[in-house]
Amino acid sequence: MKVGKHLKGLRDRKDYTQENVATDLHISKPLVSHLEKDRRNMTKELAKQSVAAFNDAQYGFEIARETARDYITPLATANKAIEWHRLALEETFKREAAEAIEHFNNVSLAKHPDFATDEEIQEIKIGVKELLDVQTTINSFIARLEQVYPVTVKECMQKRLPEWKAKGWII
Repeated sequence: MKVGKHLKGLRDRKDYTQENVATDLHISKPLVSHLEKDRRNMTKELAKQSVAAFNDAQYGFEIARETARDYITPLATANKAIEWHRLALEETFKREAAEAIEHFNNVSLAKHPDFATDEEIQEIKIGVKELLDVQTTINSFIARLEQVYPVTVKECMQKRLPEWKAKGWII
């Protein structure tokens, strides 16, 4: 997979050299350079290793998107419609979440899916799009919070997993 801009972005955020990255991943410095310039593709195994090695949610989300493009939303990093700032991301997340909640307050999912009308299915599709907007903004907000506060998503996730299991949300 092509990860050049993501790997370079990680290095810039963390102030790492190519040598730092090479050492942490147990690969050669020339390979890091080739990966950054997209002359070489990163293997899935190396991608997994790199996400584990670097405590950087933005990089983790970007690599996840490269491996599961149709199921992981991109981050809102363009700095055009939403500034990549914690306050702008917070407001955007709250607005998008409120829009999704409002939409689902007006859509009933009580009817069995086999009996949903075409119009009801259209409303559900719109709701899914609203939820994807929320996912983009929340992942962006989470990544940015990690960058500006002494918080790591990896640590928070590890602490939440047992709680989700206890609630019966996950296996």
